[in-house]
Amino acid sequence: MSTSKSEERRAHPRLSASLNVQSCPEQGGVVARMVTENLSMGGLYCTSDADFPEMTRLAVRLVLPIKKSKNGDTHSVDVEAVVVRREVLHSNSGNSRYKLGLFFTNVDDEARRCLMQFLD
Repeated sequence: MSTSKSEERRAHPRLSASLNVQSCPEQGGVVARMVTENLSMGGLYCTSDADFPEMTRLAVRLVLPIKKSKNGDTHSVDVEAVVVRREVLHSNSGNSRYKLGLFFTNVDDEARRCLMQFLD
């Protein structure tokens, strides 16, 4: 069985998941709403209406469907990430969308625990 170079470089397995994400540059600015295509302990791949160039540092809020308390069935997780991949998707309406690969640069212990719980 052969393995592609992108699979060889991944330190964490990815889970296909459609999750809501909010993100904005660390220095402030537009808050983008994104939807993940896949997620791992190391990062995520998503579609966004907002454009962020590669190497942009982002504050990211993931909404995970895990039981955090008796009253709710989702939990928000805040992490820091950097855009490592960007692809422009053109549509017939003239509005561009973007596929972004984000690498997590800072995940605190609570966020790590929630991500692990979701990915398991």
